[in-house]
Amino acid sequence: MRVVSVERDEQRAHVVAALFADLPDVEILHGDWTRIQERGPFDLLVTDGGGNGKSTPPADPELLLNPCGTIVIDDFTPMTQWPPVIAGEPDLARLGWLEHPALRCTEVRLAPDLSTIIGTRRP
Repeated sequence: MRVVSVERDEQRAHVVAALFADLPDVEILHGDWTRIQERGPFDLLVTDGGGNGKSTPPADPELLLNPCGTIVIDDFTPMTQWPPVIAGEPDLARLGWLEHPALRCTEVRLAPDLSTIIGTRRP
């Protein structure tokens, strides 16, 4: 299995890369989430809410995932209503994942203050 991770913090990226230096199938990249596109598509992609288009272009699951690939997007506050709202405005990042036409997604509450979105790319 090949593992690719992107770390925003340059020093942390170097430390983690050194930790896994003896494992040829583990690659640690420095930068924002868009660096992961260089290595895709993937069968499994786990992200911490990145790629939602807040400060970079939105992620494209059709480029990032193989057909039937799985994506896990964590670090959300559980939604309490539909459509989801954050700070009184529609939660466009969450809706972008949940309503993406290439994905079948659901949100799973992991704790009272934490949820994750799990999705599969449609074939």
